[in-house]
Amino acid sequence: MKILINGTSGRIGRAVSYELIKSDIIPAALNDPVGIEKIVDSLSGNDAVHGKFNWQINKINADEIEINGKKIKVYAEKSLDKIPFRDLGVSIVEECSGFYGNDKTSPDEIKAREFLSHGVEKVIMSYPATGAGVVTLVAGVNLEAYDSELYWGISNGSCTTKALVAPLQVLRDYGLKVQALLMDTVHAATNTQSILESLNQISTHKTGAAKATGEIIPELKGKMDGLSFRVPTLDGSFANLYFVADSEKDNLSARDINQVLREESSNQKYMGRLAVFEGKEAGTSYDIVGRTENAIVILDKTRVLKLPYKTDSKTSYLIGIVSGYDNERGPPRDQVLVTKHIIERG
Repeated sequence: MKILINGTSGRIGRAVSYELIKSDIIPAALNDPVGIEKIVDSLSGNDAVHGKFNWQINKINADEIEINGKKIKVYAEKSLDKIPFRDLGVSIVEECSGFYGNDKTSPDEIKAREFLSHGVEKVIMSYPATGAGVVTLVAGVNLEAYDSELYWGISNGSCTTKALVAPLQVLRDYGLKVQALLMDTVHAATNTQSILESLNQISTHKTGAAKATGEIIPELKGKMDGLSFRVPTLDGSFANLYFVADSEKDNLSARDINQVLREESSNQKYMGRLAVFEGKEAGTSYDIVGRTENAIVILDKTRVLKLPYKTDSKTSYLIGIVSGYDNERGPPRDQVLVTKHIIERG
């Protein structure tokens, strides 16, 4: 199944391209209206946060580059009509430009459907998107929700959603039943903020991560809400989960929770998307940035408070967990794992 990456010169598009090629999935073509020179500069350049990726980029001619010895066609088109998808045999588009999500004037419509008119079978969007024929997939959590007959669109969700669902899935499998959850994310600044807003203040922002988590883990639907705070850092974030859950255990402790997370972080079932941090204090710049897991649980911050009541003969607890994540490097790795799953399913 041949792949075209759309929006390849952006920060996420660049990382998705790198993760694909690192996984020996060579795209048939790249597209970005900025032009081949800027595409080459972006792919081979020294990123302000992540430095240089470990690959070799060479321009061959006006519409072709070479990555690690593999030739790849390059387009610089705003209009999809000018890209020969059918001639290239493209069946999957990695949509990383951000321009083909839900239509702001008609939120139920998804612009990515336009790719289908060019013979594309599946569009994998690097951002949250919802609608008919679209499913949000997170590696290690709900890949089984994918049905090739039902879904043409696949959303990679948000970085924060991934940081929530990874530990929650583990604790669900452990037997905890979540009754209610409030989360917040202390998130690095993004391009959606103005320069002055992002430089010198902590600002509140909306987040759809809690709602999206309920879509990925259906039993949590309607039981969650959340807040977002943007902080003046370039990359790296923390998601904080505070939830009431019931357990068969009458003396559940933070040690119990941490041991489960520690053990399951190496379980192949979760596809390497969950990790734990054993130190007392963690900083994003030196402990989180550069890592590609969906969630890195800071074990020292886990809290468990026994509540003075039972629910259905189970003991209720208030539990707190801190989940770190590189909001620029984790999701692209996840997107490639989702892509591999779709290729395998045909």
